[in-house]
Amino acid sequence: MYNHNLNTRQSTGKLMVFVFGGEKVKPIIGAKVTITGHNQNVTLETNESGQTQTVVLPAGEPYFAYSVNVSAIGYNSVKLEGVQVVPNTTGIQEIQMTLSIQTDNDRSTEEYKITPHKLTQPEAIKPVIDPIVIPDPQPKPLPHPQSLPDGSPIGLLIPEYIIVHCGAPQEPAAKIKVKFTDYITKVACAEIHPAWHPEALKANILCITSYTLNKIFTQAYLGFDVTCLKQFDFRYNHFQTTYKNIIELVDTLFNQYIKHPDHEKKQPLLTEYRAHYTRKKPCKLGQFKSQELAKKGYNYLDILNYFYDLCFGPIRITSGSGVIFRGRPTPTLETILKEGSSGSDVRKIQVMLNEISKRYRKIPKIKEDGNFINITTEAVKTFQQIFSIPQDGNVDFRTWYKISSLYYSILATYR
Repeated sequence: MYNHNLNTRQSTGKLMVFVFGGEKVKPIIGAKVTITGHNQNVTLETNESGQTQTVVLPAGEPYFAYSVNVSAIGYNSVKLEGVQVVPNTTGIQEIQMTLSIQTDNDRSTEEYKITPHKLTQPEAIKPVIDPIVIPDPQPKPLPHPQSLPDGSPIGLLIPEYIIVHCGAPQEPAAKIKVKFTDYITKVACAEIHPAWHPEALKANILCITSYTLNKIFTQAYLGFDVTCLKQFDFRYNHFQTTYKNIIELVDTLFNQYIKHPDHEKKQPLLTEYRAHYTRKKPCKLGQFKSQELAKKGYNYLDILNYFYDLCFGPIRITSGSGVIFRGRPTPTLETILKEGSSGSDVRKIQVMLNEISKRYRKIPKIKEDGNFINITTEAVKTFQQIFSIPQDGNVDFRTWYKISSLYYSILATYR
């Protein structure tokens, strides 16, 4: 039961737990969720979307750590330590459960721990890399066509998945396949303070996307894309607590990156940061300094130029030419679809939402006729509410991408 005896002066944060199977393809309904720590004992149950109600919990700087225990019929139980609740933010703790091969009385409990936030730990000593001298990879024949379906040539494509090596580059270790947007989101939440100014958050997120896309594009590692260690790349924890405001920013920025200053190179710039700016490391963004600059009125581009202009010249932001779904290049949505729109793009959205609604039953069924009327708006708003997108009922780039991503995951799982 929820402990309501919070001192009115106590700083608080919010937390919602999202329980699902696979890549969110199946929300787990009726899961029992218990949150404990800091004199709190909260018992909740997931709804038809696999989500608990959002609860208010005590939170201090930089965060309070809680334990979350989840159980559901037919699944292994999960015990997660170190769930991070930050003052004045809304946390979303994702719990991916696995089917149990045992009876309910004998099923095992999977135990996980979220490591402390990067900004609370000593600075990692990383190999020195000069972004200017990293070569572009040699062109290779690609297994897919050299142009997008709309006829435009292929440039840098945003991958659907990224392979994360859970260890040092030269050491044997488990590798996990993660959706690119999930990787960027969880790294950002593990390495940036979520309560910072939005312009500071944007600058830091663009560093993460540029760095990660550089590693992928230049094929820095053999057999995987990045490590999960901050001593080499970024810290990645599959169970990292995420935050609603960071999710919303990543949804709009994940396909953008910082262009390399050498116009002959196609690779994104390998942008590094450190917690504290120092003149001894002038070509790295200082994270705490970025927040200081944002509070003074700098926008994200001003912040990036403050740190990188001296080394690399004026910063230029660009977007990937398309995205990859199911191993094939896909052009992004060019126009916003909204009530009154019509045509094949609207029909595609209706088809995808109807398929998703078979699992997320709160989303209403809609006619697949290519006409964007009020019931389609309602279906879009419901999807947006479930997946942390501002609920305007319009299908912009971020809504289109999330609908498409979940739709293709469902197809891969159930067809």
